[in-house]
Amino acid sequence: MIDLKVADVWRSDDGVVWMRFKPCETHTLEDAIAVVKAHNDLAGATQVPVIADIREVTVGADRQAREHYVSEESSRLKLGMAMLVKSPMQRMLGNVFFRINRPPYPSKMFLNEAKALDWLKSFEA
Repeated sequence: MIDLKVADVWRSDDGVVWMRFKPCETHTLEDAIAVVKAHNDLAGATQVPVIADIREVTVGADRQAREHYVSEESSRLKLGMAMLVKSPMQRMLGNVFFRINRPPYPSKMFLNEAKALDWLKSFEA
């Protein structure tokens, strides 16, 4: 597990890279760069399914961080990304993110972890 300021990032036995975001005061470009580097290091040279667990997020990423999360650097090793949210309000905010910063990989929000994993399995090679 890679313990960062804004998230814990690890690769599970089934090959999914998890990014469990922590409650924090800020979420900057520097934080996004660290999260993307951790993801890419764990992915190695292959595209992997990703779960971004944002259920504990209290302050969203700033504009530069959001843009980095959909950049080529961030996207090249993602097969697809499921975002775990805990409420309809958080889902609404996530949908706004998807509309403003369209990820170049399949992405979807879930309230249920098992459903998110099932959805990601459809992208595995």
